[in-house]
Formats: sequence, structure tokens, C-alpha cells
Amino acid sequence: MFFINGSYVSETDAKISVLDLSILRGFGVFDYLRTYSGKPFHLIEHLLRLQYSAQQLGLELPYTLEKISEIINEVLRLNQLAEASIKIIATGGVSPDQFTPQQPSTLIVFAYPLASYPPEFFTKGINVVTTRLMRSMPSCKTTQYIPGIIALQQGRSSNAKEALYVNAKGEILEATTSNFFGVKEGKLYTCMSEEVLAGITREVVLKIAKDHFPICFEPIAIAEIDQLDEAFITASNKEVMPVVAIDSTPIGNGKVGPITTQVMSLFRNYTKQDNWPLLDIPRYSIDLQTL
Repeated sequence: MFFINGSYVSETDAKISVLDLSILRGFGVFDYLRTYSGKPFHLIEHLLRLQYSAQQLGLELPYTLEKISEIINEVLRLNQLAEASIKIIATGGVSPDQFTPQQPSTLIVFAYPLASYPPEFFTKGINVVTTRLMRSMPSCKTTQYIPGIIALQQGRSSNAKEALYVNAKGEILEATTSNFFGVKEGKLYTCMSEEVLAGITREVVLKIAKDHFPICFEPIAIAEIDQLDEAFITASNKEVMPVVAIDSTPIGNGKVGPITTQVMSLFRNYTKQDNWPLLDIPRYSIDLQTL
């Protein structure tokens, strides 16, 4: 079952207008999260990010975050999934001039079975490529994913499972659907600028790893790839996924390293907790008053 603009409908009846700005102009925001033991993982933080993204686009959500939370729980109840992927999408709605957003916006919420990645992605790691293509408004989670789709299509020839965005300075920022961490001399490196999305899984990793490893909020330069000992990406669906090669250059010895393995274990244990403490993400914390 899908929720669309006040109604719970089947996939067959889940429809939006062809004049919706998400179709005409790619104008919209979304968020994605998953469940653990049927419970949405850090739901509040994902909703805060959704609201932040909408505000940056000048898009007014048609419901309060509290109401959207209720909708998500109802969608989960209706779909009765063991473990679920959840998507929340807000679009510009129908636009008379096919350009200017009009109220009300369109809200879509749906859940589907959580898909697992092959075990070898975690035991042997994955290959990734880099791209100079850039996405617009990178601090937001918009529905415009053209650069990422093109980059991954180009990376198929080298069996790449992800693509890393590299800025004009030659710095690795993040991946198309995940955040990036490099490991060098026992330290974790990750970009902390407005050029990257503040991923929820990334914030969890920062929280649970800080007592075990020094963390440097600095991007890794593409010229420094051969100096990395390890690397990994983080995302709601990928969790902590080892990277063993970038642009066909092996990372370290080309195998999943001990620090990455430890971070994977720390994260796995964290997800098994009965309760997850609220994350203090500065970019979104200004909106805590809305809950």
C-alpha cells in the first residue's frame, strides 16, 4: 500500500499528475530509511533531513513531521513486511505554468521489502570509480540523480558498484548514494563541507567510532588514493560497506581491512540496541523544535 495525498492506495492506484513538477522539472525532495526488527531506524533524523531539504528548495511539506511519522507507521502496518525500505517523497505538485511550485505539494510514502546486498560485498569489498560530474544542491536530498545515474552507467565496464564525486579541487566528497570514509595511519577521514549530504548512517558511524579512532573532517584528495590503507562507504541500505579499489587502484592490500571490519561490527551491534539515542546533526538540529 502507498500513501499519496491523504489516501492509502494500492500500487495500481498510486498515481500523480503528469503536470507534477517532479516529472516536468525534477523538482522534489525525498528521504530513505530502513527498519531493524520492524522499527524505522532513526526516523526523527530522517524526517528532520526531509524538512531541511524541502526548506532549501522553498518547498512546503503538506503535513507536519509528526503526521508524516504516523503515516509511515501506518504504511508499515498495512504492508506487513519483515524488514522494510521506506521512501518519503515530496514534490512541487501540479504547476499551471509548468515551472512555478504551487501549494499544496504532493506527498508520497511507501514501503517495500528490504533488499540485501551479496555477502561478498562485505567480506571481499567493492570496486568504485570517480566522477567529475556534480549534483546540484548537494547538502539536500533532492530527486535529481542524473549525475549519479550517468556515473554508475559509465562505471559498469570496470565492475564498479558505486561512484565517488570529485570536486574541482580534486577532493573526494561522497558517493552517489552514500558517504565516503578513508582510513590512513589509523585515522578516519571524511569530508564535512556543504558539498556533501549529512548522512544518517554516517553520523552513527562518527558517533560510535570516535572512542576507537581519531576522526579527521577532511576530504581525501584523489591524488592520495594510493596512500589510503582502507576505505568504506556508509548508507542506510549499504550500512558500512568496504571499498577495496578506486578507479582500479587497490586500496591498501586490496582486501577488507581491520579498521573497516571493526567499524562494521560496531555498527552491527548498534543496530541491535532497543533504543537509538537522538543524533545531534547541526545541519538539521535547528528543526528539532518542529517535533
